[in-house]
Amino acid sequence: MNAPPDGAEGALPVDPGLLPPLQEPEPSATPPKPRRRPTYKVAARHSLFGLMNQHAGASLFVRPLFWTDQHCELLGVHFRELPACDTPVPTDVAGTPPSRGHMRPSQAITTLSDALTEILVPSSPLHTLSSNGVKTVLETLWPHAFPKARYLPDLHLYFGGRVYRDVVRAQVMWNFPDNRELSFLSVTTRAADSFLESPASSQGHNPANLPMMCYLGKSQLAAIRKNIFRVALGPRNTPNEPVWRLQQLRSKMLIPSNDDQDPHLVGIFLAMAQRHFYGLPHPSPRREHAWDASGTHPEPTFHDLRLRILTHDNDTAEFIIYTATVTAGFLRRFHDPLSAHVDSSGRVPGMDIEYTRVPIWPILGLRERMGKALGQDMVGPFDPDEIETWEDSDSDSDMLPGKATKRKRKALSEVLNGSFEGGDSCDEEADEPALTAKKRCLREGSAVGVVI
Repeated sequence: MNAPPDGAEGALPVDPGLLPPLQEPEPSATPPKPRRRPTYKVAARHSLFGLMNQHAGASLFVRPLFWTDQHCELLGVHFRELPACDTPVPTDVAGTPPSRGHMRPSQAITTLSDALTEILVPSSPLHTLSSNGVKTVLETLWPHAFPKARYLPDLHLYFGGRVYRDVVRAQVMWNFPDNRELSFLSVTTRAADSFLESPASSQGHNPANLPMMCYLGKSQLAAIRKNIFRVALGPRNTPNEPVWRLQQLRSKMLIPSNDDQDPHLVGIFLAMAQRHFYGLPHPSPRREHAWDASGTHPEPTFHDLRLRILTHDNDTAEFIIYTATVTAGFLRRFHDPLSAHVDSSGRVPGMDIEYTRVPIWPILGLRERMGKALGQDMVGPFDPDEIETWEDSDSDSDMLPGKATKRKRKALSEVLNGSFEGGDSCDEEADEPALTAKKRCLREGSAVGVVI
């Protein structure tokens, strides 16, 4: 028969002597301190974090390639189109003979014509032809302002206490040259190879060898957006049509309402400007990481920067040049996204972008039209009303960089006229290379000197 449980009726009493004696806890000499809760700084209303909290349902914290018109509105970015730089152009007067550049184009005109054709003709998906063409055009028009180009530059974005690597890419980028008479206060700077050593100094800023202008074609940007979302195949390698249609819809949502006012250009301007004040990040396999685990990176001494972006429109055969002044206040908003930085007038600093169109054709006058759009602060002083004809570009002093000098040949009409006058055409071509089997020199008495 089982015993009733303790506390039940009929349960046996428990002898207190059998229980272990109760031991009272010894009083602690130092009571444990209460755990302090971490304090968080509240984001200001007009700060970047405050804007993201107010629009929590929108995808705002994304790479610049996914920026939309809403980003421009919240960041205070304003685009303004300026009148087209469509002058000067050569004037055709009835009864006047064609210019020498039309009848006997020089080496520079031929090079520009080939490069401009490569820019406007649809190229491969990598768009290497347009990149090479733009590089050749600028080096030919303004060799001192664009001495060296960098292909496919990877730029970083700095936000708060983190750096996001390789989130901005262009096709070509040019840096400020060393020998430029800068409008900034020049100081001696050290190479930027870490976060603690930035190109910006408290005494001034020297933009030499730092981003000046980028090139990104419209067709290239449209191709990237169209193919940015990858769709995995379904079972048995069948196309996943529902997911593909969904990704196509997401791609269409990234297309700006005005393709001349693309929000992606704002991200390129921001990344170019931040490169002037932040050093290169430490090597890391991660796409983003903290600046410095030991503490907060000090704020650089920001300055206003005037930067440019070049693109072109295949439909209208025009260059489009964007000019933006990235202010110090705009850069501070990304360095400290919890604070609301305002300017002297009490407004949140934004970015003003101006753009103008430059007709590509005709080649004569393109140098002056591009110079007016880029500005003399970039290309140097020049006369915008005097058209460069490129007639003497075959001389040794005006040959393109890296091109071997060639002997100037006489026109075919001069050769024929000389042969009819009794001159020996073999003597005129004596210093030329040996003729091939299809090109031979006739003996004396012939009316024609050369047969092709």
